[in-house]
Amino acid sequence: MDMAIEDGVDILSVSLGSLFNAFYRKSIVIGAFSAVKKGIFISCSGGNSGPYSFSMSNEAPWILTVGASTIDRKIKATVMLDNNQEFEGESALQPNDFPPTLLPLAYPGSNASDSDAKYCTPASLNNTIVMEKIVLCESGKISQADKGEAVKAAGGAAMIFMN
Repeated sequence: MDMAIEDGVDILSVSLGSLFNAFYRKSIVIGAFSAVKKGIFISCSGGNSGPYSFSMSNEAPWILTVGASTIDRKIKATVMLDNNQEFEGESALQPNDFPPTLLPLAYPGSNASDSDAKYCTPASLNNTIVMEKIVLCESGKISQADKGEAVKAAGGAAMIFMN
């Protein structure tokens, strides 16, 4: 840590720690304090010895302590096809006003004349193909967010990202 401080870093990320010692006996905590005094942001792992409150490490108030939890963080989304077959995925966006009616699926990749269509690039989507449909998009070419924007701009109702 001393070398990083001397080198003039802006951020330190430390993924190790120790338990059951007072702050003045923990080298990471002491080094982190020196870094913070120099204006360096420091984040450290909370440890892997949980799940008890005393099992966390790097808990000094000048350290951003980061760790996992035991809470299931999946944001499940289920797609039901017209044959009642269900497929589970994840989605951070789950609007309450999405229609409960079945919508047709569109897979632009079945269009042999445009090999980029399966990637849902803006130039490859035709409004007549995806309008008011759930569009299946494959990974590649552009970001997931850009695929979603392309589907929306083409009039698609929703997108399923296949990876």
